[in-house]
Amino acid sequence: MSITLNSITGKNISIYKSKKTIPVFIAGNGAIGGTLIRQINHLNNALFQVKIVGVCNSKKVIWNSDPVLYHEKLKYSDEETNWENITNKLARYPEGLIFIDATGSEIVARQYLKLLTQGIHITTPSKRANTFEQSYFEELKAFQKPGRAQYRYETAVGAGLPVISTINNLIESGDSITKITGVVSGTMTYIFNQLQQGITFSEIIKAAKKEGYSEPDPRDDLSGEDVARKFLIMARTCGYKFERDQIKVESLVPKELIDYQVNGFLDHLSFYDDHWKNRNSQALLNNKRLRYTGEFTPDGIEIGIKEVPAGSPLGGLRKTDNLIQIYSERYADSPIVIQGPGAGKEVTAAGVLSDIIEIGRGI
Repeated sequence: MSITLNSITGKNISIYKSKKTIPVFIAGNGAIGGTLIRQINHLNNALFQVKIVGVCNSKKVIWNSDPVLYHEKLKYSDEETNWENITNKLARYPEGLIFIDATGSEIVARQYLKLLTQGIHITTPSKRANTFEQSYFEELKAFQKPGRAQYRYETAVGAGLPVISTINNLIESGDSITKITGVVSGTMTYIFNQLQQGITFSEIIKAAKKEGYSEPDPRDDLSGEDVARKFLIMARTCGYKFERDQIKVESLVPKELIDYQVNGFLDHLSFYDDHWKNRNSQALLNNKRLRYTGEFTPDGIEIGIKEVPAGSPLGGLRKTDNLIQIYSERYADSPIVIQGPGAGKEVTAAGVLSDIIEIGRGI
């Protein structure tokens, strides 16, 4: 890096300083993981260089490979994914290694405590670890204290939106969160906006999966599980104790399709196109819009579909936008409102990359 300064004499002074290298291991090379690798390859940061030391998927792992060729290298790798071997190898890396979980896997999420205990930092868009039992969440949160390996999960709730950081800032300043409401699923906003355009429900879901707007299994979104997990994470981050079975959730998944494999589920979804066409049409006749909303208070969490006025902030959401309203003791009458894209591989990967840089600053 070269920095040129003008001195009081008018002369130029050049100061040369090498970039700091941040080593990362990426679990998952799907929509988000693959996009993150591409963004890292094109990163031009004045202070940091991010170096990918390894990549794995559910079957294979590669180490210190050409990041541009990772996909082909991973495909033909002879080393199978074994989490005991991977975590042991990562523990031998110098201090400053960051582990990125872009898998959504329960198996991977259960590795977090071992990694953090060994001084390995973690950032993840996955909601799994934070929605296990309350005690596991509390153990992970303990690693957000100064001097310990950092654990960041900003992108688990709002993709690239500053939801978790806003909650943390309020709490650290002595405020207390009293209610959070709104739409936290960009996938659901996308689905209902596409329905308004006359596109069939089944085609919308297939497109959402292809574009990376939905979870790998779209039923994680349609069941309300994705939204339930996000509200659970926010509630726990606010300092409240909740378990998943305490949340009331309205599911969009037909009971007849619950047990199908993903492809079978998508193949049979067209049988329900008329149902969603009629439900959407009724809302439009009433000058309303269908929105999948959630509400958290200390008394509980409720998730489900609501008809909202077309001219309201929620009714006006476009594309994959989220809109989160945070009420607190200081913001009791007029909440903090966070709005913007809440889904998509580009914004989510960019949010993870931002977390990587922030961890790098603190190392």
